[in-house]
Amino acid sequence: MLGLLLGFSTIRTPQGEQLHDLAAVVKQKIDSSIEVMRATSAEPSVRSTDSLSLISTAQMGIPEDADVEKRAVAQEILAQNGDFASIFFLTAEGDVYMGEPFDQQKQLPRLNYGDRDWYRGAVSTKDAYVSSVFMSAAINKPAIGIAVPVYAKDGSESVSGYWVAIVKLEEIEKSLRQSAMDSGSRVILVDHNGIQVADTLRDPSTDMTELRSYSGLASVEQALSGKSGHLREIIGDELVDVHYAPAQAYPHTWAIILID
Repeated sequence: MLGLLLGFSTIRTPQGEQLHDLAAVVKQKIDSSIEVMRATSAEPSVRSTDSLSLISTAQMGIPEDADVEKRAVAQEILAQNGDFASIFFLTAEGDVYMGEPFDQQKQLPRLNYGDRDWYRGAVSTKDAYVSSVFMSAAINKPAIGIAVPVYAKDGSESVSGYWVAIVKLEEIEKSLRQSAMDSGSRVILVDHNGIQVADTLRDPSTDMTELRSYSGLASVEQALSGKSGHLREIIGDELVDVHYAPAQAYPHTWAIILID
């Protein structure tokens, strides 16, 4: 148990107002990323799957010189969106079709990722889906995936595959750190499973290497249920003041907490 609830309040405070602003930063970044993936998924070159027969485990997808138009779209997305570490196209069955950068594609340990949260979420919702934090096989560190269905180029309603962005957690954390700089407080953002997305106290010069859960904190549980407020809670071995609020990461509710 990471935390112990000692009392809570829903009275509006300066910290609560700050959390509201920080939650808006998170929503804006997620919404912007979703919009990029939705818009580009409709491009004819992205909807094409003419190189399906070239998929193999030799390069964990199609060769680097195949479907260059789709690769060019992915490269342009990466050039214009610093939050994204890589872009993948998966078949309707969850096999990797292509990935950019190609170096990330070819080093993947397996071909099929139909078990990933982002794949299963996009399949079940038939819409854009933001995953929980996971250890990415593409960049070999924690990340989130944003997946959108791609419909066949013949204009039918059949799904030809999934357009997926692997999103760097460091960029989300950087935005929160910049927004919270004046307060000097520690801010932690967690996903809908209580897994850390960002921690402004973390040393930004070091890589994230593991998943960390805060699901046992009462403040996190309150925020994930859609509530905002304040409580005193034991985190680690220290009793601290914690302000909490929900943050929207479509289609989920995440939690953001501020520790004085």
